[in-house]
Amino acid sequence: MKIWRKINKGLILTIIVLVVLIIYLKQVEKQRELDKTSIKTACSEYINMVDNLIILPEEMQGHSQNLTQEDENKIKENINNELKKVMIDNKDAIEIQEQFIFDNIKQSNRSKIITNVDKTIEEISKYEFDGDQVVVTFSTEVKTEYKQMDSESNKEEEKENIQSTYREEITLQKVDGIWKIVYSYLDYNQSQADLYMY
Repeated sequence: MKIWRKINKGLILTIIVLVVLIIYLKQVEKQRELDKTSIKTACSEYINMVDNLIILPEEMQGHSQNLTQEDENKIKENINNELKKVMIDNKDAIEIQEQFIFDNIKQSNRSKIITNVDKTIEEISKYEFDGDQVVVTFSTEVKTEYKQMDSESNKEEEKENIQSTYREEITLQKVDGIWKIVYSYLDYNQSQADLYMY
């Protein structure tokens, strides 16, 4: 009993708290490692969706065609519906991404009609976790197929461009066990400077 009285109870309590904290942090880190696979999948699926959305529907493609207000509304509605499937339930966040995608469509150079975009993640350089959110930083390779009018022959030619991008980011949040998109910075303009006008 005398030995027990001499032991510093504050020290014991501190050691217990530290052990519990270390166990908790190890569990969090283990869960984050497990989450990385589903996070990468969510990022890849989102990128694939954006690849498809930034291409004008075939019936609207044309070298000198301007989009009507009806066309623009139809495109925006489609983008909005697709984003709602993969993003957090936040109107402002969805509108920001919708505008980004729509701007890429409008900036498309009419002399080069984009027919296919395939952006793939080459390497993830960083996962930055903050509670139930994560910012994923990565580099990609972008393969773009497009049709271009040859000025000499006045014939349409099919061409391809492959370029790399660096330091793109997607922010995700875990909602009911599913990783949803909060915000993305995807580099379609800079990586395809010869395909898009600024």
